[in-house]
Amino acid sequence: MDKIQQLETKLEETRNSLSTDRLDMSFGEIMSMYEREEIIIDPDFQRLFRWDTYQKTRFIESILIGIPIPPIFVAEDKNGRWELVDGLQRISTIFSFFGILRSMPEKNNWILCKGDIADDLEKLACKDLPLKFQLNIKRASCRVEIIKWNSVFDMRYELFNRLNTGGSELTDQEIRNAIFRGVSKDFNSFLRRCSENTDFINLIQPTERQLEQLYMDELALRFCSLTDLREELSENISQHMTNYMKVAVAKSEKIPELEKSFNEIVKILSPIGKDVFRGSNNVFSTSLFDCVMIGISKYINRYRTERTDVIIGKIESLKSSDSFKKASGSASASKSRILKRMEVAEEIFSN
Repeated sequence: MDKIQQLETKLEETRNSLSTDRLDMSFGEIMSMYEREEIIIDPDFQRLFRWDTYQKTRFIESILIGIPIPPIFVAEDKNGRWELVDGLQRISTIFSFFGILRSMPEKNNWILCKGDIADDLEKLACKDLPLKFQLNIKRASCRVEIIKWNSVFDMRYELFNRLNTGGSELTDQEIRNAIFRGVSKDFNSFLRRCSENTDFINLIQPTERQLEQLYMDELALRFCSLTDLREELSENISQHMTNYMKVAVAKSEKIPELEKSFNEIVKILSPIGKDVFRGSNNVFSTSLFDCVMIGISKYINRYRTERTDVIIGKIESLKSSDSFKKASGSASASKSRILKRMEVAEEIFSN
């Protein structure tokens, strides 16, 4: 088979593996589905609803003057329910305007400001609009792109990864949570518990943006993937985490062991503070995070009772190691460099 034939075969196989559907629905129909819990909005895998009043007003004004609305994307779970993956700001604006948003009720029944075209929208709530305007909003059409339950996971991941309908792309972890949530919510919930561990937050010191983009969830997943599936490490660490999550979501029996290990290590490191994962430039380092977490994990029986000053000494030895430094820096996310760093860490923490 020549190169072109191989290309044709690959593209055809991939096209056939992707199961999608699309519907044109009114916002009123989508609201009814939401009230029947047939469509799910879950901040655990979505950016929080954070449009300001001007952005929300502008969207309502766009609907009222008949500007076409970009499509929303949903993933169908095994029960046929839809989970919103792209379009949170738009859908949440509609739901909160009509006072039915359950996840953030404090956002409901907000007041419009001046529109770009219609100044008289200012200081009006939904109930203040004439009935015909309320009905115009409910009857406005929205394209819904549906990723079906029986789709191949990798293709679903690729599809969501290439979306940019909202002006800013979803992070890898937001995409993972959205896609694999349909298999089981247990693993997502486990990552969320890890990310909300107060000691872990104090060690990482995440920014508000990192919290919104599920960076803490991703770090917990990173630890699990390198602890539980390191022998199958992919050439790309992000793809490795995706591959691991694909397997892990279907094996909830592993969660208690992983959670116990994660929490133990975080508790051991907690007295050291945020410097534990920071190099000489005082910037958080995923290379240090991987090596310290895995190094402690490998010899957990010893470090449960080890003095904090001894642990600090091990971490400082790692930071000053020439072998560690050579395996960090540029191309630090490559398989060979990650494995080399792990090797250095295990040698240091074993002595």
